[in-house]
Amino acid sequence: MPKKASKPRWTLSQEEAERLIVELKDAVEHYVVMPSPGEQNCEFHVEAQESDDSFVISLFRGKLNTERHMISARIAESGIQLMRLCVNGTPHPNPKNTVPDPGRTHLHIYREGFDDHIAYPVDIESPNFVEDTILLLDKFHVIRKPDFQEGLEGTI
Repeated sequence: MPKKASKPRWTLSQEEAERLIVELKDAVEHYVVMPSPGEQNCEFHVEAQESDDSFVISLFRGKLNTERHMISARIAESGIQLMRLCVNGTPHPNPKNTVPDPGRTHLHIYREGFDDHIAYPVDIESPNFVEDTILLLDKFHVIRKPDFQEGLEGTI
């Protein structure tokens, strides 16, 4: 069944979203402990190198399927989500007349008028939570990344 069209939650221009995504950033924290399966609210912060913009990177790992994980980047002040990488997630349709539906592994990128509802397929053959986190940080132009450490359940 096709997804019902929804109204955008956020009012960020496409030009501003693209500027925020491509500006160079550095992690605030020097190290991050990867979340254990099912752990929520694991976050760290990144700041733009040449502006006052700050962002939050959120990490989630599935409890039942530990190869399922999500990494997202949002604006700290407004909570607007700019990018979200879903690995082995639930397939879902894209809004009508946009791009073909993604598979279980896909990347959401903010698009004016659609928020983060449009997802693009991503080819990740052997999902590794740390490597996938670094992949999203690279796409989000985070230059200085934190060191990632194993969580209680062994996430690396």
